[in-house]
This record gives sequence, structure tokens and C-alpha cells, in this order.
Amino acid sequence: MPAKAVFLTDGPARTVEIGPITIQLRRTTTRNMEAAGRLSGLLIQALRELGEEHITPERRDHLKRTLPAEKRRELIKGLRLAPAWMHPIFRELAEGTT
Repeated sequence: MPAKAVFLTDGPARTVEIGPITIQLRRTTTRNMEAAGRLSGLLIQALRELGEEHITPERRDHLKRTLPAEKRRELIKGLRLAPAWMHPIFRELAEGTT
């Protein structure tokens, strides 16, 4: 199965094929680019891709188990960049509550 990579960009959206690999460049906002390269940015994009209705308690528990505590505390710094529906998830992960 060919691999497909998706990258966010503030440039034009386009698709590039390199051999069997398809790279999709998706245009995004400056606000989304501000979080790029940080755990908060990765989590924002992952949660956005899943959608609010698919963030189950089991998925939250999985994040608590897999993300190191010191990294989870850093999520509060990226809270202002996350959509409002993600704020409780970020706080829960950062505080380590169950």
C-alpha cells in the first residue's frame, strides 16, 4: 500500500508524488502554524482529525498513559491555540486527572 503523508503549510495546497509516496500539502492558518513542532500542535491536529465526537474516555486514558507527565504539563502553554472544545481535554491531560 503506498504511503501518503500530509503536511500543513501556509503556502498553496498541492499534492506531490515521489515514487510510490504521495505528499499532500494542506493550506492552514497562521494560528495552526504557530503550534507546529510542539506536542500541543501535534495533539491539536490529531484531535481535529478524529473529531470531537470520537474523543472517547478510552482515548483520553490512552493519551494519559502514553504521554510523559512532563510533556503533558507543557500542553497548557498551547491551550490558547486549541479550539474551545479541546480545552477540557488539554487541561485534563496537563493536570493528570482521571
